Amino acid sequence: SLPPLRQGDSVEVLSAKVSTGKTAPPKRYTEATLLTAMEHPPTQGMDRAQGKILEETGGLGTPATRADIIEKLFSAFYIERRGRELVPTSKGRQVVELAPADLRSAQLTARWEKRLGDIARGLERESAFVSEMRGYASRLVGEVKTSDAVYRHDNVTREKCPDCGKFLLAVQGKRGKMLVCPDRECGYRRSVTRTTNARCPNCHKKMELRGEGEKQLFACVCGYRERLSDFKKRHAHSAAGKRDVQRFLQNQREEKGTSAMAEQLKKWLEQQEK
Repeated sequence: SLPPLRQGDSVEVLSAKVSTGKTAPPKRYTEATLLTAMEHPPTQGMDRAQGKILEETGGLGTPATRADIIEKLFSAFYIERRGRELVPTSKGRQVVELAPADLRSAQLTARWEKRLGDIARGLERESAFVSEMRGYASRLVGEVKTSDAVYRHDNVTREKCPDCGKFLLAVQGKRGKMLVCPDRECGYRRSVTRTTNARCPNCHKKMELRGEGEKQLFACVCGYRERLSDFKKRHAHSAAGKRDVQRFLQNQREEKGTSAMAEQLKKWLEQQEK
């Protein structure tokens, strides 16, 4: 074996190469990891006392409100789901950029929790805190009103709302693609495609349900298409077949014996349930 290298030794360089690469970005949140992050928010930019306060008070929101907060992000179309990952929409990114800096930081929650704790211990008056919060909220609203920042819809379609006539927005909802009216008071929305649990008979992937009324059909990424009415007929027949198979297998178990046919039927039933 070669002797170990020591400081000052000379070596002959036989070859050299440069390897280039990029640092992988952080993984996107899933609903589960986002709930965890809300319970234990990152403490970058906070002092130790603020981080400790958030840990002691349970982070952002409460166990009863965190899931509802995420649901509101979906319903307002600030985020959308791609697979298991949560991805911010253009609307969500713009809202974050337009929002005052204070509202984008968990430090604000830490500061408020500290003051609420001081009120509970008698170190601060409740009336003073409430008065300050009213002034703070009014100031934020005033800043938003006087700001020259503009929110722009980049998902406007050429299809008009049947109720108010405004051009509809194409959005990716929690369960599929939708057309929604930009006027909140109008509130019109229509499903375009909906992700279902129905499996394609060719590739067994989940299919989308498209269209409305009698024209609804299932569509798969593999190219398979089937009308909803035909799917219901096929599914009803398949369900009846599965019930017959389950009764047969139950009888086999009660007779304390299995046959080659029973084993094959069991495999078929498992395949149908996938």
